[in-house]
Amino acid sequence: MTNYMIDGHDLSKLFDEQYPTIKFSEDPKDHLPPRGSIIYTVFDRGGKFIYVGIAGIQKLPDKRSSISRMMSHRSGRRSGDQFCVYVHDVFVIPELVKEGSYAPSRGLLDRLTKEYIQENLSYRFCSFQTDDSIGIVRSLETQIKSGCCGLKPYLNGLD
Repeated sequence: MTNYMIDGHDLSKLFDEQYPTIKFSEDPKDHLPPRGSIIYTVFDRGGKFIYVGIAGIQKLPDKRSSISRMMSHRSGRRSGDQFCVYVHDVFVIPELVKEGSYAPSRGLLDRLTKEYIQENLSYRFCSFQTDDSIGIVRSLETQIKSGCCGLKPYLNGLD
């Protein structure tokens, strides 16, 4: 088994395949805690690690919730959601180019992005319920983007 310890935090739930992924088609309210900060990893159907993100980083501890971030991701709406922009640019646009049959239509690109996310992507998460949870998840995210644990996300990894 690979060691997924970073700064004393066991992040096995983010990478270890013994923990099932959650499909973006599922309601995050059924899976995520109502409060706290999370770090999450996103995988494609083939199990490729494509993204790491954080949520629940509001300043006041009792206001921290990750649900709205995951709802935004699953919506496919690109405006204000960098994850959706990455998915759109890297996965949806190449498929449109390959098909060669794009006809502009209001909301079409967001719908295609939503469909792609909900049909092809899933995530795992670790939750932190402490006053310093924002600092914890920010630090962990940066380290994972940099490739610690021998893994680097395809869409938002750092060079």
